[in-house]
Amino acid sequence: MLLQLPTELIQLVLRNCDTSTYFQAAFSSRRLYEIASSSRAVIVHQLHNTPGWNDGIEVHQTRHLFGELMKRSYGQLDGAEHYAIPTYKYQNRVIDYHASTMEASEDSVRALLVFRGHSTVHLVDMSHGGQTEVQLKSPGQDIGEVEIIQTAFDGHGGVYVLHRFKPFPDQELDTDHPFVKHALESPPNGSIHLAYHRLNSRENTIRMYDFPEWREYRPLALSVSNDKFAISWQNMLDPDDHDVVLYTQFCDEDDDEEDDHLMEGAMEEGKRDNPYASFEAYVLTSTNDQDQYALFSRKIGPVMRLAFNDRGLQLLYHYRAQNIYGAFQRLDRIPGPPGEPKPHVNKNACTVQFSPSLSLQFSIGIPFFGTHELGDITQGGQCHWQYLAFGIATHRVEKWTVACILKSESYTGPRCTHVLNLDRGRLPTSHGSPVATSRRGTRVAVVNWKTLYVWALNPSELIEDNHTGFYPSSWETSTGVIELRPVVLQLEAVCSQLCFTEKEDELVAITDRGVMFLNIGYSGKSKQPVKSQGHDHSI
Repeated sequence: MLLQLPTELIQLVLRNCDTSTYFQAAFSSRRLYEIASSSRAVIVHQLHNTPGWNDGIEVHQTRHLFGELMKRSYGQLDGAEHYAIPTYKYQNRVIDYHASTMEASEDSVRALLVFRGHSTVHLVDMSHGGQTEVQLKSPGQDIGEVEIIQTAFDGHGGVYVLHRFKPFPDQELDTDHPFVKHALESPPNGSIHLAYHRLNSRENTIRMYDFPEWREYRPLALSVSNDKFAISWQNMLDPDDHDVVLYTQFCDEDDDEEDDHLMEGAMEEGKRDNPYASFEAYVLTSTNDQDQYALFSRKIGPVMRLAFNDRGLQLLYHYRAQNIYGAFQRLDRIPGPPGEPKPHVNKNACTVQFSPSLSLQFSIGIPFFGTHELGDITQGGQCHWQYLAFGIATHRVEKWTVACILKSESYTGPRCTHVLNLDRGRLPTSHGSPVATSRRGTRVAVVNWKTLYVWALNPSELIEDNHTGFYPSSWETSTGVIELRPVVLQLEAVCSQLCFTEKEDELVAITDRGVMFLNIGYSGKSKQPVKSQGHDHSI
């Protein structure tokens, strides 16, 4: 129908549509492409309504401007919902995505995959487009049933596997075996153990932890950082009874060989009297407490996901149906003096002025981008810190939800010694998340069930309030806020965990269909098929 219009009307239509629709129309036929790529006034108008700098564009030829517009469009991920096709691996087995986990570092993504009905954990390293796999077998799987409950990376080459063990009932068992001994003393549903696999060590050894005092509870979440780990427990008979416990390990830092020998003893079929490693436990939160958080915890329910942050000095609490952590707790004073109260649990809630007449309470994620402007010491100037973070808020009455990029800033003394290190906030160590940001902060992705939202952004411009005019006025709201426009991709799988690789446009996710790989960047290398009278052409 559009082709039946005269050229002037087609130009008017192309001028008034958004950039994504402009290119969809342009690449649908030869005639529309020729009109779109040669109408200088239309191209310039589109450039002024697409994020980018427009100084000096008048001196360039029309074809160059068309190429610049195309480059900007792909930079904003326009049309990604049409060309970004996910691929899946491990589809032949059912992934237990509650027990599996991912870890993203500066140059790689690793995953601990658990398959339903199997007791072996698969460590998959997806570095630089390649893929290697190591199998971590659960101790005791030959003499009993092992159910993997949670897995976690420790950030230093180690892997933790939280599992339930039940001995086989139809064979003679060695009651001196540590797993059998503990399981026979446990409820019918088995005993809970934590296995630590030290990767790349001299010996193929495993350190074991046992939790006899929590036999009436089931673990809901696990997180690990350096030499400590945290577990969220829920009473199996009373769901309103739930706690979070921090465990710190006892180890001899001066004698690594003795430590290796202890771990080896855990695998020697119970030849040692106490093959289990020792630890000290601190109950961080409990619904049995009489403080304000206990009342809040009874209402909102148990902690469903834990994540260490800030080099293990902070613990983040995720509750049911939350994309961003709901509370956090400082751990730098643990262990404290006898009688000292537990660290206060702070809600992740910050009131932000959304508009002149409306304030919203945001849950705010870990900052993903920051700048530090040094002050002039000779002039007594102050250092200026700025950070960007992703936040979500829901209107209390109308129940609509909004996602925003929020900025915080502070001024410090001219002799500031603070070092900008966003990796401190990028080390949850144990789990991926439904919210992910790319390494350079140019992409933010949020997954909701089977729907993936990805925002392209220029963090350097946003943090400076768009002072260079990178974002056109058509992208500003009535209050002067930049309205970022997401690309929305409908997936064929439910995503539980999501992260970016070392590349800005590559995503990896754990789903109910397998491990999903998705490249949201345009990979056509400036070639687009154009149909004309039943034939394909390349532009």
